[in-house]
Amino acid sequence: MTSGPPSTRIEGLSVWRAVLMLGGVVLHGAMGLEHLPVFAAIPLISHAFRMGSFMLISGLLCGYALARRRSPLAWLGRRSIQLGVPLSVGLLVICPLIGWMLDDVTDRNRWPFAIAHDWYHLWFLVALLAYAPLSYAFHRIDRRHDVVGKLEQGLVAGRLGRSGSAQTIVLLTAAVACCALMMVTRQMLAGRAPPLYAAALSHVQLMLGYAPFYLLGFLLARSPMLYRILTASIRTPIVILVAVGCVYALWFGGVSAMLGPTLGPIRQAIFGDLIELIGMSLCPPAASVLILRSAVSIRTVPLIVRRLADASFTIYVLHFPIIIALKIALRHVPWNPYVEFTITIAIASLTTYLAHILIVERFPVMSFLLNGRYPEPAKTRAAAEI
Repeated sequence: MTSGPPSTRIEGLSVWRAVLMLGGVVLHGAMGLEHLPVFAAIPLISHAFRMGSFMLISGLLCGYALARRRSPLAWLGRRSIQLGVPLSVGLLVICPLIGWMLDDVTDRNRWPFAIAHDWYHLWFLVALLAYAPLSYAFHRIDRRHDVVGKLEQGLVAGRLGRSGSAQTIVLLTAAVACCALMMVTRQMLAGRAPPLYAAALSHVQLMLGYAPFYLLGFLLARSPMLYRILTASIRTPIVILVAVGCVYALWFGGVSAMLGPTLGPIRQAIFGDLIELIGMSLCPPAASVLILRSAVSIRTVPLIVRRLADASFTIYVLHFPIIIALKIALRHVPWNPYVEFTITIAIASLTTYLAHILIVERFPVMSFLLNGRYPEPAKTRAAAEI
């Protein structure tokens, strides 16, 4: 077994994971303001890389955590509780409350006594919960058949270990796998999803599409050679990100409107959807390279950043209903859109941060329900978490 990664790298990755999660507050703060170009760009940018990179980093951290555990099965049980308990609270209380505020008749009639028919912002917990047994299975298979060792032997035999093109191959392979899974899932669900659960099932394409990124992160934790290959250079990742950004700017910045009369609304929507799908496939692994290189350079984390990172899970779980409540309360107030956006984000962030400090951290029951944390000493808990 290879030695584990430096603790500073894990801390840097944890901070980046928290930053990507907190980006959801900005994304949801822009809801209802998409008629302005600045706020229309926020969902495009966020969807292009944020959650895909989040899944890759989560896979990487899970790979590190699972390698340290003497009992992989115990890790799987703990991981399932850490994710399953907050997800259950979300599906039983938070998501139905969101539907109730959005005047969703189904949730209004059922809250809070039945699971909501939409996962809203908590779909990522469903994905991570599904990835956990896959992590365990791959860990056991790798330990029994040395899959990672054979992968590294193949890289050396194919002379990819030192080749500048190896990084490009890895990035494009992950992107193609993501794109293919999303397209296949869309075709399978098109017209077949029950109307009541169409919203929830629409996230299945993301869960399946981001699985290759999670697996790539898990492999990076196990293969130092693959990690070196992927982070060898920033040239190709930057080229990919700039190219996708230019295509986005051209299409959504004017070309779509110019070609609208020629293409028609249906073809226009199909082209736009395809461009977004390609961006969601290419950008996460490319952006993750920059994130991984940045994480290595982090030596110390300021206290305020560490506190925000610790509270990021609580903030993300609780912020969405607060943002919706604020937008409903302010919808008849003639605010400047930029003022509304700023106030919404500030209040939602501060309120949920205080909820974490004053409630979640002080009361073990709330920590367990909202964060899935066992009531145990912080040092022991930190060693077990990812």
